[in-house]
Amino acid sequence: MSDSQDPSDTGKKLPFRPAASKTINDPQQMDQSPETPEDKPDSAPNSPKSQSLEELPIEFDQAKKKKKKNKTRPKSKRGKNKPTGFEEYYVDAPITPEEFSAEKELYNVSRPLTHRIEDALLRYQKNRRLESDRRDVFLKYLAYGGVNVGQRMFGGLDGRDLQQMDSEQILQARSMTSVGKDRSNLTVDFDAVVRGFLTSFFPYYFNPETEDMIKLATVTIRNFLSYLLYHDVCPEYNDNIDQARNSCDIATRELWNNHQLMAKSPGDFNSCCSLLFGGELHDTYVEDNQWKNSKDDAPRLTTETARKIVKFALAGAGENRHALRFQELTENDTLCAVRIEDIDGFEITAVHPPGEDVREFYQTHAPDLVPVGKLLARAYRDPGMPDFDLSPEEQVAQQPEKNFEFFMEDNILQYCYPGMKVITPVWELNCGFHYFEDAYRTYGSNYTPLVNDLMLGWKEPRDLAKAESDGEDDSSVTL
Repeated sequence: MSDSQDPSDTGKKLPFRPAASKTINDPQQMDQSPETPEDKPDSAPNSPKSQSLEELPIEFDQAKKKKKKNKTRPKSKRGKNKPTGFEEYYVDAPITPEEFSAEKELYNVSRPLTHRIEDALLRYQKNRRLESDRRDVFLKYLAYGGVNVGQRMFGGLDGRDLQQMDSEQILQARSMTSVGKDRSNLTVDFDAVVRGFLTSFFPYYFNPETEDMIKLATVTIRNFLSYLLYHDVCPEYNDNIDQARNSCDIATRELWNNHQLMAKSPGDFNSCCSLLFGGELHDTYVEDNQWKNSKDDAPRLTTETARKIVKFALAGAGENRHALRFQELTENDTLCAVRIEDIDGFEITAVHPPGEDVREFYQTHAPDLVPVGKLLARAYRDPGMPDFDLSPEEQVAQQPEKNFEFFMEDNILQYCYPGMKVITPVWELNCGFHYFEDAYRTYGSNYTPLVNDLMLGWKEPRDLAKAESDGEDDSSVTL
């Protein structure tokens, strides 16, 4: 027992050995092959074992893994900057001989037109990027033309279904447009549908506020019509489709002018005539009305200002017979105006901007007023409105065509063009000229009202009594 030692003393006499040097996540050491006896670090003069604990180097910097950078697509091919197919100078790429042969069989004239239109719609929507606003206009145009638009019932697909289909079947399954069999006997007129949609339906359903919104609609429809021509979808209607494209160009030029005239009419001269002689302003005007709207800094129209505007218009742009007759009736206090009945408005036949002599006259004597030009028009009745309730005798009697002569400021006259239709009340002064009030609606030169808009959302009538007796659910029936 005398040879036993205290464990604590034994621990004090044992030398400390430093741990093997390891660098965490060191790729060089991880890739090294197993060491051979000749390459052991003990044989090196500066091996960790031969160094003291205090001299052992400690590495704090660790190698960082480099992340792989994904190859980014250019800005022109991602997000909102991605090409849509509706750019100004965009054209379809030339087709290959294989594609030509496939389309020649697909759009063969022997196939029904409805089937060819359906196939063309599928491929057109696949090759174009229709954004939300453009898509709304395009689908409404198709519905206006008789195409069924909407998600097909039981048309949901999952990944397993798509894997079992080819590209043509996937295209058919994802389709949202179709032409019903009941539409196959309707008259086909691409030009009439375009004119009816752009001139009668689009301006008052979508209410475009900018010129770009108008171009969005006309360019989209024209692009689709060009696609039909390029791929020879319905060659028997190529001339009609070309006329429809021309109608799109006309609507692009005219719709914004219509919108501007409706917003800025009737102008100072016609407003003054309404205040002085008869009309909406004459019935609501109160002399010496001192009330002032704090949010409206525009000067108020008074009878004194109105007389000045009317007199300078007659002296500058009017004829001598008008001015003399106006002065004579004013002196006799017999000047009056009468509203013309049995018309909806007028159609512009000629526009005469103020000449240089009229501009000089205004610049010299009334620089605070806008020069006035002339507008020639004829009576117009809107074919899209119900007919007037006339007796048989009145219907037989041929009413002579009424022609009008208006005065209008140059800043508003610039939006007028021959063929424009303006729906507004028209008044006639007994001195020989006319004036009108606010324009309720304005139509283009190719205005075409159709009954297609009445068929939007129409459903086949059902016998509710029979459906109830058969136990069918009639909750979805629209009366």
